[in-house]
Amino acid sequence: MITKTSLPYRSDILSRLFLAAVVLAALGFRPATAFEYNDEGKTLVNKRLKGSYGFAAQGYFGAEFDAATKLTTGAIAIRVGVFRFDGDGHCSIHSMANKAGLKAAVTQNTTECSYEVYLDGTGKVDAVLGGKSFQTFFVLVNGGKEFMFTRREGTANSADQGGATLVFAIAKKQ
Repeated sequence: MITKTSLPYRSDILSRLFLAAVVLAALGFRPATAFEYNDEGKTLVNKRLKGSYGFAAQGYFGAEFDAATKLTTGAIAIRVGVFRFDGDGHCSIHSMANKAGLKAAVTQNTTECSYEVYLDGTGKVDAVLGGKSFQTFFVLVNGGKEFMFTRREGTANSADQGGATLVFAIAKKQ
């Protein structure tokens, strides 16, 4: 006589599979987000930078390096302001700058501003501020609550030359 025996753990396995399916359904099935890439093939993670960041920066206005004397000339300059990032590659900057010799500070807003954040936490901002194009290079620190940055105004376009060089700058999430 042949006797049919049930597998002792069959109902336990089916119960666990059913429970796992219910949990996944409750959490929602979402496809994995595909990475975005810039023109240089670098992976973008722009969502790591979102919100407003207050900043303070110091450097030189009209900075020129003299290779013979190994000195940088130009007026000492400061800039304070706010970066605003949307998490999708668009930004704005509102700032006030002052340099030695000025009687009053100059307030400026960007007319164009975009940014990229890379997997390693570095990134760049391309913007037009005060009629000059510039790139800001930064690194996220403190879990994305801050970033340190440096900037040189001016591009290969001769109309953009003669801006400021920020030697030290830091921004903190507001």
